[in-house]
Amino acid sequence: MRASAATPEHGFTIVEVMVAMAILLVGVLGAVALIDGANAQTSRTKAREGATALGRTVLEIGRGVPYGDLSGERILAELELRAGLGDASPDAGHQVESRGFTYTVAPTVCAMDDPKDSLGEHDETGVTFCADTDTLSGSPATVDRNPDDYRRMAVTLSWRVGAAPVESTTQTGIVTNPVGGLGPSVTELIPRSPATAAIGAGHTVAEYDVTTSAAAEDVAWTVNGARMGSATGSDRDWDFSWALGPPDDPLFLDCTYVVQAEAYDDKGRAGAPRALTVTVDRRRPFAPAAFAGGRNGNGDHVDLEWQPNRECDVERYDLFRGTGGGPADTLVCTVEAGEPTECVDQDAPAGPLVYELLAYDAGAHGDGDTTAPLVVADAADNQPPDQPATLTVCTGGAFEPPCLDIEGAPAPDGTAALSWPPVTDPDGDAIRYYRVYRGGTGYGDRLDVLFPVVDDLGQPVTPLVFVDNSGAPGAQYWVTAVDEHFAESAPTGPVTWSP
Repeated sequence: MRASAATPEHGFTIVEVMVAMAILLVGVLGAVALIDGANAQTSRTKAREGATALGRTVLEIGRGVPYGDLSGERILAELELRAGLGDASPDAGHQVESRGFTYTVAPTVCAMDDPKDSLGEHDETGVTFCADTDTLSGSPATVDRNPDDYRRMAVTLSWRVGAAPVESTTQTGIVTNPVGGLGPSVTELIPRSPATAAIGAGHTVAEYDVTTSAAAEDVAWTVNGARMGSATGSDRDWDFSWALGPPDDPLFLDCTYVVQAEAYDDKGRAGAPRALTVTVDRRRPFAPAAFAGGRNGNGDHVDLEWQPNRECDVERYDLFRGTGGGPADTLVCTVEAGEPTECVDQDAPAGPLVYELLAYDAGAHGDGDTTAPLVVADAADNQPPDQPATLTVCTGGAFEPPCLDIEGAPAPDGTAALSWPPVTDPDGDAIRYYRVYRGGTGYGDRLDVLFPVVDDLGQPVTPLVFVDNSGAPGAQYWVTAVDEHFAESAPTGPVTWSP
């Protein structure tokens, strides 16, 4: 039997072991370095994201500061008032801790002069203009009295992640001057007499006190945008009186008004005005004006109309009828404010009638003054006007033949222009107006009226033209004549509009 060769029993040498350890160590250290680098980059990214979010927050806080007070110092003061944004360190600067990082916040504000509305002198006290803003040069034809057109906010945030160098970012925002001027603002507009924004009976004058943010050269006051005059006073304290007139002969009717005061400096620059909504309610509604009516010839129906009251607190009108010499105590119709001020009494009895009309307000006064009685004669006492001889329709924008309005100009494109000749009345009565119907000849089909038109020589314009800008293709139209007693002619028509 043959013996096998012995297997060597030697292992790795010490050198080989050391080389293997070195290779392994380099690999481990490389992996650790990669992980540390990735972690550091993640931290830097999170820090920059936090800076971006914090910068946006500071800009939004700056936008909430009144324009005249907007400055870097005021923004820092606003940060102190908000939880989590106050100075977190006794070190110099304003430090804010957010998302595990400490940021140094440095806001700055400067004004910009926009050349689109001309440039001005940059000599305003307390206003710092940006170094890169446009500046006035030479002797321009116009100089802007209010060069502070908008302000640019810049928020610089700096931070450090571990032992890395300091990083920073800057965000900017623009705030437009909301009042357009650097003048004094009105800080208070207070009613003195009466000491309320509601002016009731017994007051013919309303008095107001005005306080401005800085010394003013003039304070103008307006009512519903109309300048009424200048207030009396000086420095920051002013006052003015609003003459309303007697309640029964008012300069200002019962309504809601906006009273506003605006202050100016010695350069004519205004700051922010202040307005006050005032309600005047001193008397019952006046009797409606231009109350008229008459039998229209359709059976015993009576047409009635009037002008809306000028007071804006009227909520409705009530129309009453009486017969013979009796009182007008039968309610014919109620017309809400904002609706056409007209009524058709479709149940009018035969014989002479009397109508009375009054308005109701929304306040404490209730019913108003009643109109003088309107006497309506029997239908047999008046003949209606002649019927319009013809009625034609054309489409605005047409050229052959041209479609013209009542002034001889082309009718607007896509409108229906109705034409007819003037008529006369067999009783010699004047024609009050012509009534246009659309879709039928019932009361609900009444579209509008056209008053007679005369030329420079006082002669009736012919043809008469009514332009309907709301009709649809295929609409049918009629026209009638109505005399001064409201008697209405037979309708002429229909004509069909086929554009």
